[in-house]
Amino acid sequence: MLVLVMALGSCKTSLEVNDPQTLSLSVEGSLLMLGTGQKAEVTVKTDSPEWSFLGGADWLDISKEDNRLVLTALPNLTVSKRSVQLIIMAGEISQSLWVEQDSGAAQGGTKQSEITVDQWEDLRILTVDIPHSEWDILCSASGWITHVVNPRKRELRINVSENKSTKDRTAVFYISTKSGEGNYKIKLTQRGAMSYILPYPGFNETEVEVRAFEDARRSLLIGKPSGTDSPMFGGNANVWTFETQSKTFGQIQYIIEPDERLYRAAIVWANDPMLFRRDRELDNAVEFLQQHGFVLRRNTTYYSEKLECTALIGMNEQGSFIMYTFEPKQPAPADTFESFPWGILEQKEWRTYREDAIDEWETQHGGKQVFREEKRDEISLAYASDDLGGHLRIYTILTNEDDPRPLTDVIHVYTDTSRVYYKVKGAIMLTREFAQLARSVGFVFRSYVESRIFMYEHPNRGLYMGVYRILEKDPNNADTMLEYAKMEFLPIYNTDSNPQTFVDQMQEMKRQERREAFIAKAVAQMSEK
Repeated sequence: MLVLVMALGSCKTSLEVNDPQTLSLSVEGSLLMLGTGQKAEVTVKTDSPEWSFLGGADWLDISKEDNRLVLTALPNLTVSKRSVQLIIMAGEISQSLWVEQDSGAAQGGTKQSEITVDQWEDLRILTVDIPHSEWDILCSASGWITHVVNPRKRELRINVSENKSTKDRTAVFYISTKSGEGNYKIKLTQRGAMSYILPYPGFNETEVEVRAFEDARRSLLIGKPSGTDSPMFGGNANVWTFETQSKTFGQIQYIIEPDERLYRAAIVWANDPMLFRRDRELDNAVEFLQQHGFVLRRNTTYYSEKLECTALIGMNEQGSFIMYTFEPKQPAPADTFESFPWGILEQKEWRTYREDAIDEWETQHGGKQVFREEKRDEISLAYASDDLGGHLRIYTILTNEDDPRPLTDVIHVYTDTSRVYYKVKGAIMLTREFAQLARSVGFVFRSYVESRIFMYEHPNRGLYMGVYRILEKDPNNADTMLEYAKMEFLPIYNTDSNPQTFVDQMQEMKRQERREAFIAKAVAQMSEK
């Protein structure tokens, strides 16, 4: 069964242009190193105060010394060249450098080598150590791969055409002398064209590493933070959008956590919005995830221990997608609520409650009003109780006397945050125990918004629930931060003539954020009492 969920959105953000910067390398394009081992230096020239690099291989030691990149290659004991791509970054710009190393294989015996290339057209030059002028060479494939031999240089040049199929393909070369004195077997595998794709695996890193990764696989940056407000993201300052080379998933969006500027989630969007309505494609998605180490968690959610992330296969009005979310493991079991904290929501007609009815219910349940704020069109009330290590309930009531359902939303705030979430490696995640409790009473997880809000829906009760961490300055002490877990409940206003969309709900969720200052004041008042 395919779970239809709300995702991060597909808003196209505008591309900003910063002040021009410069970056150049003393070696352009590629650097060839000796197969016997070699040390080389590349000078980096830039007007940026800082520069860095990405990439590497187990046969290549790389270090940064002042304005130089120092490379030390180990001896190459294979019969073919080997290469690795490095990305040098300074500010908003980057340069690519291919480091190639000649073969250093010894003579004698049967030597084997395996080469893997990506989907693109490629040229590989291999050194074959046969000291004879005449070779016999056989290739197991034709059409997409050609070769030219130069016995004098002991060189085999292999030309590979672009692979437009999504399947890998393989060719094997058998090389020997006329007399059969030397034998080589070279297997070349070319990857298929990108179809299903993973995001950058380096969760908890910055947009700099994300951009370098996407540049390396020939993606095009089509949207980056502009600060423009968006109902889906509340302000797209966190969103980087790339157009990929994938035939199936043409766009990927990375969500950068706004406070620490770290990459916490990504979503890949299918070219065909209805892709996952076809069972065959849903099976393909599952097979792809399993091939990369993901195991089924529940429904269409999978988890990878290696990447420490979940993958959610889904569809919404924006299209078909796979959403990847950083989720480090919960370090230990946690206590949560004995039963789900419905509060006033257990009352069937809670939407009709006004201030007097709310005050009566709170008094019966040990709540004390700690804060009240009245504006032109609404009243906000905060009640505190000592249970659960500090519990605050906040209500928003419309002042229009003609409105039959004035209570528009209910917020529960807990100073004992461990009942709701845990913090690992900078990420805020709901505890297994709380998530299981929410599911047990009928809530269904729908999306992970802005790398911080866990959105649930209760279809039978017509409720949305947003669960997230709040960190606010203490209004009574600017040097103190107040941290608490927030559960916000909003009714679903669907009607046959005016169905509420997920975008509507996100807009409403953003409107609630103006109440954060009110909540901080109420928490401070609760702490004083």
